[in-house]
Amino acid sequence: MTLTEEQIVQRVVTTLQGGPLHTKWRPTTFDAVVGQDHIVKSIQHQLKSKDRPHTFLLLGPSGTGKTTLARIIAKEIGCDPHLGLIELDAARHGDIETLKDTIDSMEYMPQRGESKMLILDECHVVSTKAWQSLLKMTEEPAPHVYFALCTTEESKVPATIKTRATSYTLKPV
Repeated sequence: MTLTEEQIVQRVVTTLQGGPLHTKWRPTTFDAVVGQDHIVKSIQHQLKSKDRPHTFLLLGPSGTGKTTLARIIAKEIGCDPHLGLIELDAARHGDIETLKDTIDSMEYMPQRGESKMLILDECHVVSTKAWQSLLKMTEEPAPHVYFALCTTEESKVPATIKTRATSYTLKPV
């Protein structure tokens, strides 16, 4: 991919100014989330229940806050952002080996915090074998293990995963 001079300048300016706006102004609490009130209330209710879900499926178009909500959920369940939170972009790391190694590491208790969470962004590109590995873990997760699967393409998520996850469809803001 060849970048135009204007694109290169824009990337340099963005970097010099502290990074992309979506990361600089990303909400860090449920109260700061805008335009997804119905989703936020539902998630907060689920997190307060005794039998809160261990797998969250966050659906919606790009830019609706799927990954942001996943990070907030991780924070709310007591997941240390440095040692207990693993965020994978499935477009780059959706192969079976990477996912299997990551899932295997989740079984151990967190060094800090109460739980561990795997945020799998763009999960619709995960390989079939990787889905099977993930399915095994979502069927009987350890008490401290949580998953947030974020996707723009619900139709590519296997039905077996959907039945084991609590789904939330975010709307464009």
